[in-house]
Amino acid sequence: MSDPFRGNRTAHINHISNRLSILWLLYACIRYAAVNSVATFEGGLVKDGMFVFDCVVHTQDFTDRQIAPGRTGRNVVAHRTNQAAFNKLMASKGGPADKEDFYDPVAPAWANAQLFERSDTDLAMVQTVPLFGPWKDSLGPARLCHELAASNPSRLLFTGGVDPSWQGLDFALEEMERQVVEWGAVSFKFYGYQDRAHSWAADSRELAYPLYEKALELGIKLVQFHKGYPLGMHPVEAFKPNDLQMAAYDFPDLNFGIHHMGDPYVDETISIAGRFPNIHLMLPLWFNQFFLQPYPMYHRLGQALLSVGNERLSYGSEGFIWPDIQAYINLWAKMEMPEELQDRYGYPELTRETKERVFGLNFANALGVDLEAKKRELGLS
Repeated sequence: MSDPFRGNRTAHINHISNRLSILWLLYACIRYAAVNSVATFEGGLVKDGMFVFDCVVHTQDFTDRQIAPGRTGRNVVAHRTNQAAFNKLMASKGGPADKEDFYDPVAPAWANAQLFERSDTDLAMVQTVPLFGPWKDSLGPARLCHELAASNPSRLLFTGGVDPSWQGLDFALEEMERQVVEWGAVSFKFYGYQDRAHSWAADSRELAYPLYEKALELGIKLVQFHKGYPLGMHPVEAFKPNDLQMAAYDFPDLNFGIHHMGDPYVDETISIAGRFPNIHLMLPLWFNQFFLQPYPMYHRLGQALLSVGNERLSYGSEGFIWPDIQAYINLWAKMEMPEELQDRYGYPELTRETKERVFGLNFANALGVDLEAKKRELGLS
């Protein structure tokens, strides 16, 4: 027996299929436009007069030539492999593409162009990564970072780095002074775990406190710590932020910066920063992870704004693993806190004041940089 409804049913299915195809095409176009609008450089239009001070860019060396003598290279290879996998995953979700040779040090001329010609960045901090253990000359060698900063000293500042457990306390103190006097360091970065035999806590009176005393003696107002995710196969618990509490209490005239929101110890990090007024949160990786997991990142930001406020959070791109610096500037300039999250969780609106503070005012204040004088120097007043 023939089916009297067969023709109508087939036509109906075809109609639904066509509508789904149109909807999918529309979604793809919207997705493409949204992603590509993030990466568009509009020559200052997006930031709308706000000063952009990137709190962290690096020149790093993840290559096998960095494997320390007598080491197997497992940590060097693991870090390079893990970083490459994260880069590809983020790009697959609409984030900026990675730099294909991200594991090699950057050319200063290229880095300057990425920051100051192809993005709205006004000022940037080149940060040493003093992880020595598996690495011949540390993960982010101070020498390379200084050379990059020296290529444009009016716009690139330099954060030095030492390690009292690996280098010895006396050498570390002497090296801090040398990096300030000879290389112009304005801050220091610390990485508290090198290997099983070389680690230290931020509240150690024997190893850490002399570093802070030397920093204050040298006129340094901000010291910074890598906390959370280890750069290699190190125990994650070695990077809990808890040891910064009494250090911040005992040195109220020194600012302490925590990078990466201490992930995976985000709740502890926010709680600590909320209770100690000289602890600041540096947001590189938060911006990078946003493309991959926007809603978890909204929650982290909202919780930080509720508990810490908008005066101690700082924007950072984590360049140059991802070369498209402008993507992160556009992201923050255009970001809005979803109303649903404001209503359900009490998160504050992202006002222009908050964006301007995070973009650069907060980091400058933590460092003691006179931004008005810097603007005049750069002709930006």
